[in-house]
Amino acid sequence: MNIKKIILVGSIAEVAAFLVGNLLYLNPLAASLYSASAAVYCSKPMGLFGGVMPWLLLMFAGGIVSSILLSFLYSFTEKGLDIRPSWKKGVCFGFIFWLVSGLPMAYNTWLLHSYPDAMVVVEAFNGLVGALVAGTVIGIAYERIK
Repeated sequence: MNIKKIILVGSIAEVAAFLVGNLLYLNPLAASLYSASAAVYCSKPMGLFGGVMPWLLLMFAGGIVSSILLSFLYSFTEKGLDIRPSWKKGVCFGFIFWLVSGLPMAYNTWLLHSYPDAMVVVEAFNGLVGALVAGTVIGIAYERIK
């Protein structure tokens, strides 16, 4: 097991997922849903973390840890996914990850919280896109980085 490779691949994947994920939440549909549901959504104010930049850094740091763990999981499963080229293997891995993590989380959010259904669907879709991006980047980077 190459820990340096796992950390590097996970870090690269997080940069891509962070950028794509934030772009998805900045689209007009998501922005209008979140502003219309502000009272229901109850996000913590960014001021609690010292403003936008410290909040983004904390979000990125959590994402780095998550992406490194995802890269770690990929290191165990990549040989079992007999798919070529590496980007397709990564897409498959990202989709499987979303199926066992993102989809159940969306279901639990719908079941346990009073979020509007449209927000749950948007978050599930954005989670799918993020998982596919992270999986694709991990698949490509894991093969190319020695």
